[in-house]
Amino acid sequence: MKKIIAFLIIACFSIPQFAFAGAWTLPKNTVGLEQYMKVHWAKEDFGPDGDRRRFSRDARSWGWGMASKVEYGLLENLTLMGSMEYKEDKYKEYARPTNWGTYSVQNHGITNVDFGARLRLLEDPVVLSGQIKTSIYIPYDDLPLSDVAEAPELHDRNNSVELRGLIGKYFDTAMPFYVGAEYGYRFKDHDVCNDIPFFIEVGCWPLDWLLLKTEIDGYWSHDGSGTKEEEYAIWRIGPSFQLLTLYDQLTGKEEISEHDELAKKGQALNLELQYGNTIWGRNTTAYQEIVAKISARF
Repeated sequence: MKKIIAFLIIACFSIPQFAFAGAWTLPKNTVGLEQYMKVHWAKEDFGPDGDRRRFSRDARSWGWGMASKVEYGLLENLTLMGSMEYKEDKYKEYARPTNWGTYSVQNHGITNVDFGARLRLLEDPVVLSGQIKTSIYIPYDDLPLSDVAEAPELHDRNNSVELRGLIGKYFDTAMPFYVGAEYGYRFKDHDVCNDIPFFIEVGCWPLDWLLLKTEIDGYWSHDGSGTKEEEYAIWRIGPSFQLLTLYDQLTGKEEISEHDELAKKGQALNLELQYGNTIWGRNTTAYQEIVAKISARF
């Protein structure tokens, strides 16, 4: 699986037509807002060798999270970004010996606040951007690192600085589509290893107001840069409903022919639904998830 992901990423960067909508910046003085919500669950994890295994004592992990994000087009080629994330997780063992008693723990809190910027370097023949983001860890409980087993971990308890390159292109064919990739490096300040983010996405519009897309999102661990090695890849798939375009069609307004919502100027209101599955990992939980996003631009 790791070799397959590496091949896809290399292909995205070696073929000029491959690109990703995330490489675009917002038009100047434009604001973008997104509310992200997720529910997740698991009964398996990935061990140190990447082997998938059941939780001991028939345990289950589940929870939910949300993130509020904002972007602002400071210049035509420079977008500022900010976000804040909240999570709640629970863990329970269902097959414990009777004399051990029950074991059920939970945890919740704001995990991190992020700030960053994206600079568009090239617009044709592909859109190419660079991005920097800093993530500030917000302590959500008073447990020392030696006692984290007493409650589900919501975060790796590290501050980080992440650098990414993004490449993107939109194809105005009979069925418009885009493809793309991201790649970079994330520096951390405590015991967890630095890691290498990667992201691949493909999307198409069977209807003017309906975008169908799939993505692979994950991190490789830079082994040896810390004492704790964690890595994973999540596959997601689902539709995005472009509500203003749908409203224009239903009310008989002039049809919007430009499908590339991140490249075109003007307003946008989108609802996105996704199913996700952790298809590969190491020292991490094998989560499945349902994601909902509502985003607006004005």
